[in-house]
Amino acid sequence: MEKVYKKVYCYAMVMEMQMVMEVAATVLASIGMVFDGGFTEMKREGYQVFDKGEKVYWATVVSNVVSWQLCFMGTAGMVFLTCSLTGGICMTALLMMNVVGGVVVYKEEFGGVKVVSTVMCGWGFCSYVYGMYVKNKMLKDRDDGGGGGGGHDSDDKNVGSYNPIEMTQIVNSSSSSSPLHHIG
Repeated sequence: MEKVYKKVYCYAMVMEMQMVMEVAATVLASIGMVFDGGFTEMKREGYQVFDKGEKVYWATVVSNVVSWQLCFMGTAGMVFLTCSLTGGICMTALLMMNVVGGVVVYKEEFGGVKVVSTVMCGWGFCSYVYGMYVKNKMLKDRDDGGGGGGGHDSDDKNVGSYNPIEMTQIVNSSSSSSPLHHIG
């Protein structure tokens, strides 16, 4: 998606492209559900299984569809404004919140798979945030004590324009010089 969005010149065009994809996906999925009997099953589920009533069931379904579509539009906008890595990291944080929310609100079982996936999502998100903190701190230190401050590209200020391998080296060099590294 990031390669496609690089050819787009405005945010409104990104939202238009995303809306077209979402409408097409919704229409195709709805056609499949009509032929497969999915809507009949949903109607049965609404009045037999869902304990709050059929109207609340359909309000829940519609609000879920709308909220997920808005979430995907927001992610597309984030990819356009920053990079796909940032969009993926934010979706990872959202996934972690969804799992925890399901456990807290719906009293779902928090078994092994959910524990591992939640920990991995948290770890990935925290690693990214820490890496960006280290990078921004190094850039600030370089700008503050660099003797004139004019020797860097303007891309250094763009948070999403770094090379992941370079970021790994920055984080590794920062952690190897920390006092905590020498304790163990």
